[in-house]
Amino acid sequence: MRAVLVGTMLAWRAGGLQRSHGCWSAGGLQQRAARSSVAAAPPKSFEAAPPQNIAAAPPQPIADASEPAFRAWLDESLRDAPRRDVYGGIYDECAAAVVRWRRRYHGNPQLWKRLMKERLVKELVECAPVIAATRDFVAEQHERVTIVDLCSGKGYLSMFLSELLPPDRVERCVLVDKAWPHCHAVPKPSHINWDHVYGSHDAPDGTTTSYFDAWPIRLTTSKQNLKCPSTTRGMVRAIFDRAPGPVAVLAVHLCGTLSLRALDLFNSQPATQFLVLKPCCLPPMLHAVRNETFVVGGHAFDAADVASHGKFRGGDWIGPPRRAIQPKFERWAAHLEAGALVRAGGRKSLERSEVQTKGGFQNLYIFAEHDRPSARLWDGLRARGRMPALR
Repeated sequence: MRAVLVGTMLAWRAGGLQRSHGCWSAGGLQQRAARSSVAAAPPKSFEAAPPQNIAAAPPQPIADASEPAFRAWLDESLRDAPRRDVYGGIYDECAAAVVRWRRRYHGNPQLWKRLMKERLVKELVECAPVIAATRDFVAEQHERVTIVDLCSGKGYLSMFLSELLPPDRVERCVLVDKAWPHCHAVPKPSHINWDHVYGSHDAPDGTTTSYFDAWPIRLTTSKQNLKCPSTTRGMVRAIFDRAPGPVAVLAVHLCGTLSLRALDLFNSQPATQFLVLKPCCLPPMLHAVRNETFVVGGHAFDAADVASHGKFRGGDWIGPPRRAIQPKFERWAAHLEAGALVRAGGRKSLERSEVQTKGGFQNLYIFAEHDRPSARLWDGLRARGRMPALR
């Protein structure tokens, strides 16, 4: 079921701003008459603190360091990573994949420098629960799976999956992000550079290496703005309707109401079989000021219950103390889980994995599967630990 966005549409009129009532089906909100009890101004006490997830990685070795030295740096960076007792095998497999990327992009130092950031270690740690669950899901499918990686950024999650999943069981990974260039366009500075997916390298001996062909599982990009209904409809026709088998929607670090869009795709698309959602930032206070009600999968809840001031700026958190908004984040995740509509016989669960341990609290993951649950997937989630009751 699609979530329905029902609300107050704003119309500019000469001499001021007036309201007119209407409804449209972009998913996710219901807006009522404003209540004066919700303050629009941010709280006076704000803090600026860097996000802290894992211990700071040691300095990255220089670009021309030997492969053993580079691998040693990776291993040292992951040595004390959170939940190594559970995901240590995945960390090691992904570290080996990064070494293979380094070989692949040898001779293209500019591309490698752009791709190989210390942030990659953080991405790996936070994606490990998603990688483990997706591997278990894919292992039990009888048709080739299409993976849709929402708000992918450069695509680290799909890049790891391309290296770790069996190629004969996966059709492709689609990297969805509004910052990609349009198909066949030349990337602009404002775009994510896609050379690591579509580029190539000319070797001194005259041979050309195609990066696109080097990925064990095919990676493709798709420029999509998930907040635009017409764009989403086009994405459904181009990706979901053409998938030869089940679709797995992976949504990691989705900010604010983008999490509602991920749930819309899981709830409404017949081809979608599996969802992993890791919400990130809370919806901004603007939704609470407007007295909106979020509606997804038939589940409704007040924006004021989950909205918050604050955002990351240049890697720093600008907003109220993060410990103060943790209860709201946990309520947000619980509401999102309630909005996942599983078809008959399906299953869903809200899990905690402590991948952020030093000040961070965004450790909640929503897993959902339609129809017949995959035993390996749910047995794996149980073995990796269940979250305690939310506050």
